[in-house]
Amino acid sequence: MTAARGWVAFVLLAPGLTMLTLFLLVPLGLIVVISVFTYSPTQIWLPPVTTANYVKFFDPYYLGVTWTTVRIGLVTTLVCALLGYPLAYFLARLRSRWLGLCLFLLITPLMVSSVIRIFGWLVILGRQGLVNTALGAVGFARVDLLYNEPAVVVGLTELLLPLMTAIETIPRSVEEAARNLGAGSFALFQRVLLPLSLPGLVSGALLVYSVSISALVTPALMGGRKTRMLGNLVYDEVLTSMNWPFASAIAVVLLIVTGAVMATYLRTMRILARRVGRP
Repeated sequence: MTAARGWVAFVLLAPGLTMLTLFLLVPLGLIVVISVFTYSPTQIWLPPVTTANYVKFFDPYYLGVTWTTVRIGLVTTLVCALLGYPLAYFLARLRSRWLGLCLFLLITPLMVSSVIRIFGWLVILGRQGLVNTALGAVGFARVDLLYNEPAVVVGLTELLLPLMTAIETIPRSVEEAARNLGAGSFALFQRVLLPLSLPGLVSGALLVYSVSISALVTPALMGGRKTRMLGNLVYDEVLTSMNWPFASAIAVVLLIVTGAVMATYLRTMRILARRVGRP
């Protein structure tokens, strides 16, 4: 019986594992291999193994772009958490007849192309956009709201906010029991809501962070040439400079940075979970 169950599990998992291997693990392996090849202007890369691509990455410019990428990812994650947590709480406590409509309104932006949504922000925040037009109408000077890091954070937050959900599975009875025992609003949040919602909050934060640091369109359109992220560098090196080995090295470094930040984040969340009373 155990062997039969093992074969059933293997048959069910085989298609997914095959797709994962062919379209994720194999391409990642090729990227790692190409990252140590030698760049050739005529043949894109040559077999001689070199570390020059990784040494080049330690130039101050590329290190600065790496720090900008990590910083924008962390700020975007923090903003999404601060905005998404109250929204998740509101949806979790909403009556069923309104829940469907609110969920539809929340998911509707995901049905629209991210490029179209970003162009909407260009219309709103541009020099001749709605915000600057309103400022000029009341006598204020126009301000530059685009082509900087805050603009990129605004665009990424609007795109990724629906991915941040935290407390939809917490039963209402738990909250009512805490209030009956005399817990105030702050104590309720600190001792009940936050510990129970922490796993969902961490999952949403990791999802938002991983997507934000690999963004390409948003920093290109809302950050301009002043705000560069690693995704933009990879795009330029592949399609403009045709330096695939260096682009692969950047991608490998991005994977390493992402893994390091996620590991640190998970460790921090485990420490916080123990401090708020989780086992």
